[in-house]
Amino acid sequence: MDNIISGQAQKVEDVDGTRVQNEFSKFLKSFKGDKNELQYKTAMKELVQPEKNTIFVDMQHLYKFSNNLATTIELQYYRVYPFMCEALHLATLDGCDENERQQMFKKQLYVSLYNLDAKTKVRELSADKVGGLVRIAGQIVRTHPVHPELSRACFVCEDCGVSTRDVQQQFRYTQPTKCANPQCMNRTRFSLDVNSSTFVDFQKIRIQETQAELPRGSIPRTVDVIVRGEMVETVQPGDKCDIVGTLIVIPDIAQLSTPGLRAETSNQNRGKTSNHYRQ
Repeated sequence: MDNIISGQAQKVEDVDGTRVQNEFSKFLKSFKGDKNELQYKTAMKELVQPEKNTIFVDMQHLYKFSNNLATTIELQYYRVYPFMCEALHLATLDGCDENERQQMFKKQLYVSLYNLDAKTKVRELSADKVGGLVRIAGQIVRTHPVHPELSRACFVCEDCGVSTRDVQQQFRYTQPTKCANPQCMNRTRFSLDVNSSTFVDFQKIRIQETQAELPRGSIPRTVDVIVRGEMVETVQPGDKCDIVGTLIVIPDIAQLSTPGLRAETSNQNRGKTSNHYRQ
């Protein structure tokens, strides 16, 4: 009996997510920019470079392509984001030759959005913004060291030894809900297989609201932002920034990170590359 079972097989299909994946794939392959060129299809070719794993998408292009698609992404960003990344990965593989395909097959790719119309003030970030796409501006007041974050985990059942692969981690350490072996009743005793898991570099930065947004006589408010992949170590205290992303509950940084280990190093040793940027 094969002792490796994919964690993805236990998921229930998200119909809306699949629809977004299909439409976003069409967008990447067919959208033409101002110069009448396939703008994102050209950008996807650069993702075969080892240091590249993120494609930057203008929200105005999405609205021009499909208002319904752009609105869905804006309102349900956290839910549909994995489907957008999967669409990017499959579309990139379609444009690769055989050698590049082998290199790209296990590489994780990510989508970064910018140029969102609506801008939210830092002090207006509230619970109703959780999961949706928001844009904030501020000034960097602190940067934290870069750590590797567990992205796709492989867990081994401590009872029967069956491995469950590709358990996605979203800002918290997530174990399988039950053993992938139907004959095993284990639901809690799992150990992480570090060598078979995938990590991504991430960095926490703190931004402070700008003077233009600060009410008279008020103390400036701050918010922590997590950046990944290509965007780590690109800012320093004092820099002004414009950030597009989603509001989440506070992640368990201690459990997600592996102190003293850079993801790019560990992934290289395992033949995997995994970087992610979502501001």
